[in-house]
Amino acid sequence: MNIREIAFWVVDFAKGGGIRRDYIDINRVCSSPSIEVDNEVISNLLKHSIATVPYYHTCKFDINTFPVVNKNIIREQWDSFVSDKFDKSTLKVVTTSGSTGTPFPVYMDKRKLSRNSADVIFFSKFAGYNFGMPIIYMKIWVKSRMQSGLVYRLRNFYPIDVLNYSDKDSKFVLKRAKSGNVSILAYASVLDNLSKYMTDNDIAIKRGGYRAMIAMSESLSEHTKANLTARCGVNVVSRYSNLECGIMAQQPADGSAHFFINRASYYIEILKVDSDAPAEIGELGRIVVTDLYNYAQPMIRYDTGDVGAFEDEQKRYISTIEGRRLDLLYNTKGQLISSYIVYKNMWQYREIEQYQLIQEGEKDYKLKISPKNGFKKEEQIVSEFVSYLGDDAKIIIEYVDQIPLLASGKRKKIVNNYKK
Repeated sequence: MNIREIAFWVVDFAKGGGIRRDYIDINRVCSSPSIEVDNEVISNLLKHSIATVPYYHTCKFDINTFPVVNKNIIREQWDSFVSDKFDKSTLKVVTTSGSTGTPFPVYMDKRKLSRNSADVIFFSKFAGYNFGMPIIYMKIWVKSRMQSGLVYRLRNFYPIDVLNYSDKDSKFVLKRAKSGNVSILAYASVLDNLSKYMTDNDIAIKRGGYRAMIAMSESLSEHTKANLTARCGVNVVSRYSNLECGIMAQQPADGSAHFFINRASYYIEILKVDSDAPAEIGELGRIVVTDLYNYAQPMIRYDTGDVGAFEDEQKRYISTIEGRRLDLLYNTKGQLISSYIVYKNMWQYREIEQYQLIQEGEKDYKLKISPKNGFKKEEQIVSEFVSYLGDDAKIIIEYVDQIPLLASGKRKKIVNNYKK
């Protein structure tokens, strides 16, 4: 335990030890495969919500009878989702805009904030990072909300704004590894850039340079995961989280591809794409989450907009998480196909710096590419995609200078204009 971690726990103890108690509980539940989601915790949340949250006043005392909600439903009736038990001035408002740029605010009470902090500490350790050790955090940073450079240095924290990410940033990240035991938390697309830079320049880091590498907010391609693991000497893990809830699942640090569900803090369901019936084990469906600890604005059966599949009957692991439902692909027979065929296919074309596959119609697709110095493999790449999408797929290649960033600072690799 380093001095920063010790100081953190001392301060928490002085404030009543709330984060420590939550951490112990999360560790107890997640470390034992025999412990299920606590029915009492669910019952307490439902009782509170029915009694104090207008939207849920008429609900029956059974989570399966609660309606599935999403961002649009909550936005339209926002006040009716907030508990009348709390003084709003004592609550924290967490606002996410997502890919659309439309603000989505969520109230959180002190207990929920404590639980989130404990989740971060537990799942960071799960990936190999201990609080207080040096970490490079790469995402969109809003300057007006950033703390001073001194505060970040005291925390051993290195923020990098990825809005204009370049090779210069990759060089900094690699240089920091020389001091050893550095961890990285970053958008998956930023790790794609780092992976490509290391490949193009034939760079490898000695084991021990990186302590942990965590991808967030987007699907991490198998190639990037494998390449960075090999070149950096540490198993890269992908984290499933969002701002309105927190950390819901994360890959283990042993190199596994599946996601371990945070059943200590969330109750997760996977429902069919076209109905609210449970999806079969292994079947891609909508990820629906119940946040067990936000009493200020309960998120019960909240459709995250993401798609995934349970791996096991006990529902402790998600085998795959494929991102936004609106970013899924259908083949020419109308069958849903894994978006990973795109990632699997594109890594081999090193001359392509950015790309985006768009489904425009039932059998019509457009592949936007931004090559470095021309591209001479059009027939090959079209042939490969035809083999995945269908022999009657019509694929047009469009050359662009770059793929524009979304409001979130990410770039979509897949867009579906056909089934919106």
